[in-house]
Amino acid sequence: MTKKIYSLLLLSSILCAPVLAQKKANDKSKLTPVQPIPAPGQGVLQFDYQKFNFGNINEKGGRVFHTFKFINLGQGPLLIKNIQTSCGCTNTTYTKTPVQSGDSGVVIASFDPDGRQGEFDKTVLVETDGSPINVTLTIKGHVYASKYNFTDTYKYQYGNLAVITNSLSFNKVKNTSYDSTEIGLYNMSNKRIYVYKIEAPGNVEAIKPYDNMPPNTDMRIKVRYYPRKPIEYGQNRQEMRIFTNDDSLPIKKFYISANVVEDFSVLTKKDLKKAPKLQLNTTEVDLGNVPLFNSPVAIFTITNKGKNDLIIRKVVRSCSCLNPELDQTIIPKGKTATLKVTYSLVNMAGPDSKTLKLITNDPNQSEITLTVKINVTE
Repeated sequence: MTKKIYSLLLLSSILCAPVLAQKKANDKSKLTPVQPIPAPGQGVLQFDYQKFNFGNINEKGGRVFHTFKFINLGQGPLLIKNIQTSCGCTNTTYTKTPVQSGDSGVVIASFDPDGRQGEFDKTVLVETDGSPINVTLTIKGHVYASKYNFTDTYKYQYGNLAVITNSLSFNKVKNTSYDSTEIGLYNMSNKRIYVYKIEAPGNVEAIKPYDNMPPNTDMRIKVRYYPRKPIEYGQNRQEMRIFTNDDSLPIKKFYISANVVEDFSVLTKKDLKKAPKLQLNTTEVDLGNVPLFNSPVAIFTITNKGKNDLIIRKVVRSCSCLNPELDQTIIPKGKTATLKVTYSLVNMAGPDSKTLKLITNDPNQSEITLTVKINVTE
């Protein structure tokens, strides 16, 4: 009886062994998928990596791009037959010609963040005629809302850059020195923006701290303004251009205005005693009632009551309708010059008032404003 039971147990173990072995094999295949062996002459696709994280990107910064590079490790050519994306927000371009053995190609995946705040995780399915047949690429990141916390400082959009202003104003630049300020740039886009070069007038020095701005970073360009030679007193207007790789507006123009004044602090007490002294017969002329299309003339007389020559460095008019004529710009001690101002009346009616500014070397009256009034009749 014992021998019979032992024989049955032995037979049962022999019959069950193949079943157990098959079960173990099945369990192992679930843990480690079997990769197909490439056929002779077949292309083999291998990417450098299959996942990319964009990190934080700006909702309004434009579409972002990433290039996945691959190589054909097989013995024959490899062709990407098709690509499918998991979302309409994701687009691709790729190498569409056969890639020979040992050569490389690319799959470029892009994502549009506009209106898609929060985390994103998108896939790109690559179908080939080689091995493997399908490869999945993944792009991910986080889209943050386009509510820039820098808007209190960078108020104006200038292409893909935000700027504090595109005009620089130097209110008082002494002829013996310089004045300085900064240009602030903020990269609102989702790509790195390069500042290739800065074109500035010879009397303007612009220094950039580095060559590029990663997304969502800023740059401060230091600007120094020196008076032009020869000195031009009063308002000066110039232009500076910054060249970038910003595809929406590559060249950024910045307008410079500077008021150049004479530095009288260098004068000694002895110099000040000998300084010129300007005296005017009046600072305001009323031409009264004048018919349209006439050209009345206002007369101002300028006398030098000082000991050194009085120099009228510049006459600045507020309107092209005024035509000033000064019979001499250097007025010796005790002498008088005449300033004639012709008022051209075109497309005007009723009372009007215009001004001129005299810029002089009188330490106490370096800028004098003159006014011309008129009433234009039909």
